[in-house]
Amino acid sequence: MMHIADVNYRLANITAYVVAQAHNFLWSKYWIFPSKRKSNTWRQVLLFSIAFGLAYVAQFLFLIGMVEGLNCNEYLAQFLGLFLYGTVQFLMNKRLTFSL
Repeated sequence: MMHIADVNYRLANITAYVVAQAHNFLWSKYWIFPSKRKSNTWRQVLLFSIAFGLAYVAQFLFLIGMVEGLNCNEYLAQFLGLFLYGTVQFLMNKRLTFSL
């Protein structure tokens, strides 16, 4: 998106993460954290959204710090931010969203 559509790295980052969330929720609910217990899907959507928000903010601040503060390549910073985002969201979803 940054290269083909000539979009700023911040807008490309926000767009990619927001679009991926519906897909990620379904995979998380039915494959990564499956449960035979009856669960409140709307509650899980809310908690998943909170986990996404916190993980995204951590990743976005990391991205800005890497690009603006350390003059890191935008593509490399996006790539490295994925690891922080994935770790935070996985742990929050495992311990909060799909544990109850």
